[in-house]
Amino acid sequence: PSLSAAAAALTASSTGAYARIRQQFKIPIGKFEGIQECLGPLAVNAYVLDAARRLTCAGLDQGNNLSVISAIMKVHATSMMRDSVQHAMDVHGGKTVIDGPKNYLSDLYRAIPVSITVEGANILTRSMIIFGQGAIRCHPYVLKEMLALEENDPHKAVADFDESFWGHIGHSLKIFLRAWFKSWTFGLIGGAVGEGGVKRYYRQLDRYAAAFAILVDAALLLLGGGLKRKEMLSARLGDILSELYLMSAVLKRYNDDGNRKEELLLIDYALKRGLATIEKRMSAILFNLPNRPAAWLLKFFLLPFGITQPGPSDRLIKRCADILLEPSDLRDRLTAGLFLEPGANPSIAELERAFNLTCELQPIQDRLRYADCANATEALAKNLINDEEAQRLKEAEDAVEKVIAVDDFPAEFLGELNFSANKNAEE
Repeated sequence: PSLSAAAAALTASSTGAYARIRQQFKIPIGKFEGIQECLGPLAVNAYVLDAARRLTCAGLDQGNNLSVISAIMKVHATSMMRDSVQHAMDVHGGKTVIDGPKNYLSDLYRAIPVSITVEGANILTRSMIIFGQGAIRCHPYVLKEMLALEENDPHKAVADFDESFWGHIGHSLKIFLRAWFKSWTFGLIGGAVGEGGVKRYYRQLDRYAAAFAILVDAALLLLGGGLKRKEMLSARLGDILSELYLMSAVLKRYNDDGNRKEELLLIDYALKRGLATIEKRMSAILFNLPNRPAAWLLKFFLLPFGITQPGPSDRLIKRCADILLEPSDLRDRLTAGLFLEPGANPSIAELERAFNLTCELQPIQDRLRYADCANATEALAKNLINDEEAQRLKEAEDAVEKVIAVDDFPAEFLGELNFSANKNAEE
């Protein structure tokens, strides 16, 4: 998860900068909606992963054994890292095809299959571990009932089981009524913590947490021990639990950071995406539940209007993408902790320099474009800019060309590499 958080920050920073300096039709490619569709998730993934990392590390610092949360973080952090790296590669295009020192994303790309499959393969962890362990550990009564069944003293076993069983029944009835009420009122009625623009999200989390609890009880009741063999159903239930955790982490980060209004764009995107995922998973569970009458009944109570969460709008995606295209405090917070000095990674340092120069000289570039000047030399001849501005424009142009250029090696050098590789293989 720490690698994933760092990778998300790096891909957001580098791809935003590259989309700002790389132009097509005299326009930064970051202004094209197709590119913004990739940049928006990059910004949000960086925010979500860092929020989840902070919350998880806080739990570890308190001495808690976070087995289920560790599984959630392993699966969803590495999956989000994969999405971020692939979006970054898509935007960079040929820049990240050629391997070499100038390709600052190749190492991350190579790390993806290792992260996805090692230390608990994501398929196994998602389909069996997250919900399989989480349902027992998170439920207030299931573990107690199981422990009562293992009690050697029959009198104590009956007493403990009765207490847990009737507590379970009362808990389920209370949660069922809450889930029914909130589902039919879209979660808009009822008290909630938070303030301003995030209060509605706390209500939605309350609504879907209650619906999830009823789905879990229903699945355990209808399928019993067979649920562990219904791995696709188990995976979807695990996804819902994971989204609830990730969204809680996002809201906590927003609160811990002082409720900065400029972060609301990222909050809106992350929460709307998470809520849409939850509804899709709920709908898929109900569609595939073997007991069809029970599934129809659950849908009536928990998802009566079908899927109503559309996810982030195009406008919201574009506004989140814009965060990565201009220097700002919010952009700096999204990419905090990265080593951007020349000694750490020269290619990244060159990209940052070109990005800063391009943004700094944008007013002059706009002046040239409005005057229909092809380059700084022509603008200088027309007295639209002075010598110092022309020199700065040339400096920025050289910096951009250096970043956009891909690695190029002479044929004899590649021949030496092939010879060394073959020799090592033979040895």
